[in-house]
Amino acid sequence: MASRTDRSAKKRQAFLAALAETANVLKSSELTKIARRTAYDWRAADPDFADAWERALDIGADALEDEAVRRAVEGVDEPVFYQGEAVGVVRKYSDTLLIFLLKGRRPEKYRDRLPHAIGVPDDGPVIFKVTIPGVTDE
Repeated sequence: MASRTDRSAKKRQAFLAALAETANVLKSSELTKIARRTAYDWRAADPDFADAWERALDIGADALEDEAVRRAVEGVDEPVFYQGEAVGVVRKYSDTLLIFLLKGRRPEKYRDRLPHAIGVPDDGPVIFKVTIPGVTDE
């Protein structure tokens, strides 16, 4: 018969595997039937588990990024309906995902540049003054 510690270790491993797959603590808790609070308690009490948690999240984030690249570059097929019947598919690409990926991978090139465009230094505030006809500042 397995000891309580063995069962706990198996549960922790199952949780970490789910976290690597989903990159979502709540979903991992539900999949493994481990209370979310219990998982956070394990993380707070065990530095090794906390490190494994971060590695699992990184693996999950990599999978999410791979999916974002696939949807942005390869696209996804969406059904086309006519009079309630599926008559074909159209491939859709995500320009928004592509923008986020470029900004994340090459921020020096694709960052938003509003302050530079209007001559405000990076560390200075941007102040907009709105003038409404017939209304004074007094």
